[in-house]
Amino acid sequence: MKLRLQTMICASLMAAVPFTITMAQDVPGESLSVQQVAPVALHSVKETAKTTDAIRHISNIPVVYGDGIQVAAVAISYPEPVKASSLSKDTYVVEGKTINRVYVNDTPAMDVKGNKKSGPYVIVEFEHVNSTPFTMADRPKRNNSENNAAPKDASSRSDRKVPVLSSSVEQKKVVESKTGKQYVPTTSAITSTTVEPSLIDEFKTYTFTDEAVGATMPYNIYLPKNYDSNKQYPLYVFIGDASTNINNDKTVLFQGDGAMVFAAPEEQAKHEAIILAPQYTQDLVDQLGMMTTDENVWTPGLQLVTDLIHHIIETYPVDTDRIYGSGQSQGGMANIAISDRYPDLFTAQFLVACQWNTEEMKVLKDKKLWILVSEGDEKAYPSMNTATKNWEDLGAKVARSPMWNSYSTPEQFDVLVNDMKAQKANINYSVFEGGSHMYTWSVAYSIEGIRDWLFSQSKSEK
Repeated sequence: MKLRLQTMICASLMAAVPFTITMAQDVPGESLSVQQVAPVALHSVKETAKTTDAIRHISNIPVVYGDGIQVAAVAISYPEPVKASSLSKDTYVVEGKTINRVYVNDTPAMDVKGNKKSGPYVIVEFEHVNSTPFTMADRPKRNNSENNAAPKDASSRSDRKVPVLSSSVEQKKVVESKTGKQYVPTTSAITSTTVEPSLIDEFKTYTFTDEAVGATMPYNIYLPKNYDSNKQYPLYVFIGDASTNINNDKTVLFQGDGAMVFAAPEEQAKHEAIILAPQYTQDLVDQLGMMTTDENVWTPGLQLVTDLIHHIIETYPVDTDRIYGSGQSQGGMANIAISDRYPDLFTAQFLVACQWNTEEMKVLKDKKLWILVSEGDEKAYPSMNTATKNWEDLGAKVARSPMWNSYSTPEQFDVLVNDMKAQKANINYSVFEGGSHMYTWSVAYSIEGIRDWLFSQSKSEK
């Protein structure tokens, strides 16, 4: 059965390019289609089960984590404001989820500040567990001639699907309203696919046509809340990995948090910036080929992305002293290739789980870089070992440290980052102990200190 999903991009921003997402739900052979029809976003589809007389409505609250968009909480609506003291973590059971917190709110949204509010919504928050494989044991075994071959390029056809966000909720105990009404437990689970608006909806989607390349590319752009065209803003450019190369304009936003984390209110409060997230689609792969390959050559796709960046610089009030680039795998390779060819474009870059021709990378010896790879990454780890040694041989200073524990707490990551920064090098090289290629970026963008380092860089400061 297909679900057709249509929503509106946040009204406080300029109108986005409209599209429709049609999702195939566990039907063999069904595919994703994107059509230019009406303004939509990644929320608001109908509920799939009847509620009890007490529960009026259940909706899913999505959050984009390092391992992609997931249901982070549900909002359960009752007829009257709920008595908070009648709730506990075992009041509800949600299939496949571990409940972390239950509280009352006046809107169907999470209260990240922990304020005590009154209202008809019960918010049930879930524990998030990184779903990306970690261990080096996940690597292919190298015990025969076939497996001893060099790792191959990413497939030219991604198998990524648009996620279907849903939840199945049971109320197990009595819930009381503030007036004393009792809402009895449900007799069965209630399944809902209704999704509340998210940060994704605050990005606008447009298309860029590059006449020189002969191709059109969708892109997502975020403008600060109090955007003023008379003011200059830093520009942050995020390019996704090859798994995002599907025909859905928002994939680069929901596949992980490389773009989304910088649009979060707390991040914008520190680092107000314009955010650009190009979407390299399957149609572009078919027309132009992969954006990057292990041949490490300049491609039409790389030129298309570069021309888009210049278009954004010319269109918006960008502070050209503060243009930051980042990307994972394909996106990190694109960052390196673009910086090789256009050395004055980026002020600083955060390169995650990526590599390039190490001889060509020698020209980056004076760039401001933070490189993060995992020990178990068969391409990025040895390549960046060579690249950083080359830079040191050319007289550049590279900050290094013992391997990082990727399970560090935010406070422990602060210490690790500060130890690197204390070495006062333009190039910082960090390695996760163990790990794997895709695992790297499931953690990388959660490290606040690296985000702060990136935005502290300026071309005027050598």
